[in-house]
Amino acid sequence: MKILISLIKWPDYWTWINHPQMYDVKQERSFSGLLLIVLLILLPGCNIAGKPKNKPAPANTPRLVIHTEYLDEIVLENSGLIWYRDKLWTINDSGGDPVLFSIDMRTGKCIQAIYIEGAYNRDWEELAQDEDFIYILDTGNNYGRRDELTVYKVTKDSIPVAGNARVNADIIRYRYGDMEKNRGYFTRSPYDCEAAFALHDSLYLFTKDWENRQTDLYTCSASPGTYTLWPVATFEADGLVTGADISPDSSLVMLVGYKDYVPFVWEIRGFNFSDYSMESTKRIDFPEKYDLQTEGIAIQADERIYVSCEMSSWPASVYTLNLGDHVRRMP
Repeated sequence: MKILISLIKWPDYWTWINHPQMYDVKQERSFSGLLLIVLLILLPGCNIAGKPKNKPAPANTPRLVIHTEYLDEIVLENSGLIWYRDKLWTINDSGGDPVLFSIDMRTGKCIQAIYIEGAYNRDWEELAQDEDFIYILDTGNNYGRRDELTVYKVTKDSIPVAGNARVNADIIRYRYGDMEKNRGYFTRSPYDCEAAFALHDSLYLFTKDWENRQTDLYTCSASPGTYTLWPVATFEADGLVTGADISPDSSLVMLVGYKDYVPFVWEIRGFNFSDYSMESTKRIDFPEKYDLQTEGIAIQADERIYVSCEMSSWPASVYTLNLGDHVRRMP
């Protein structure tokens, strides 16, 4: 086993950041294949995860179409997605380095690394942006053990058009005013947040509710400071919400997530920022992508939608989605 473990080569972030020309993604991509071989050798009689066959998508429904099949090994655990400067940007979740990455959409390689000075990646889960800033949400809270969550606010002007850099960030901190105390240590929490967007000097935070599979909406000032938040609305999402975005013209809000290992998106039109009502909602499920762990969603100006997934039984990839007429009304 020691020999097998020694063969597994994890990405060296700092070598890549300081000497990107030395980093060969093809060398790293062997990890997932090697791990699969190890599992097949050690577990010959096991039905791994009990994965059923993927079900075909119903006819005439929108589908997730592969755009970038293999993402760089540096972002296998990508979580959060935005479209900025004609590129996709992402982060790694808990335990990763405090780095914002941009992705070459053709090759899947990371072409830029922005290190956030003084930041700590306890559980980075989402990216959001407005006209002038990028927000990195350290808001993962699966078991409700965190009393205070953190958002790093990075000025877009501090990010170079090309090349790696180190930048500073302002800090937004918040607590949930309605958070229950004395929960079981291993009890899944309704105060986990992996989805958000920014608009009108505010952050709109959607929880990933492990108990009721709904999502509570909280709003937070986008100005640096410490805040106590209370829910302003609840949506019966019927699943775990893992990402959100709003279109540049604010007419479309998209949520992405999964339920029982089946990924889905919610298409929300006419979101009212006064009373949080919605003119129309559509849900699209993707049973043919069973066990695809969708993590991020980003909307371009023309409503081209990108969905990212981290490595699971599927490779870490980026998909595109063209919206159609498949409708399932939100309860």
